Amino acid sequence: MANNIENIAEVEEADFENEFDRDDFGFIISADGELKSVMYPEHLMDDPPEEIRMILEIFGIDNFETIENRVLH
Repeated sequence: MANNIENIAEVEEADFENEFDRDDFGFIISADGELKSVMYPEHLMDDPPEEIRMILEIFGIDNFETIENRVLH
């Protein structure tokens, strides 16, 4: 698929205050597929869901306790 600026749809402005719940996780992934940032609810740090652990393993993070709410790159 060719990169054609004319085919890019305008992204709607999100109301972030209402888009996320207190239990939500967020991942920022670069265009080349590198994990740049992880956002997570502090109260779920001790026992994150298995699906979250699986996502992190894809990016080579086996120990959830070693990451912080910060930019990883």
